[in-house]
Amino acid sequence: MVKKSDWKTLEMPGQTAKFVINMTLNDDEKECIKEGHKPQEMEDKWFIYYEDNKLFIHRSWTGYCIYIIDCSKSPELNVTVNRNPEQYKETDIENDQIQVNILINQMIRQYKENAWLMKKYLERKNKKV
Repeated sequence: MVKKSDWKTLEMPGQTAKFVINMTLNDDEKECIKEGHKPQEMEDKWFIYYEDNKLFIHRSWTGYCIYIIDCSKSPELNVTVNRNPEQYKETDIENDQIQVNILINQMIRQYKENAWLMKKYLERKNKKV
């Protein structure tokens, strides 16, 4: 199980936004989330650990906390997202919802939806350019 002390991490800044993701997790999926994720190579962008019914998602290179997901009220996952522009440039809640869904799907090994989610994410990003 990955622990906070396994990586350099910074706390969530004061500038945040909140949103909810409705996702029902079975017992096996909850156990996968509790395992967390420790990057194994440079291209791996995320360090993730579970503590006190919350999933903490940090950028692996900087240690910035990008998402905190409160898993205590499943199927409603309450998400706090970093909005400090020095640490995280995203400002669109829907893009964050997609990103969180992708990350959780990877953790619970449910990959089939991720191709569609990534396509949707990239389409939204390209429209902003």
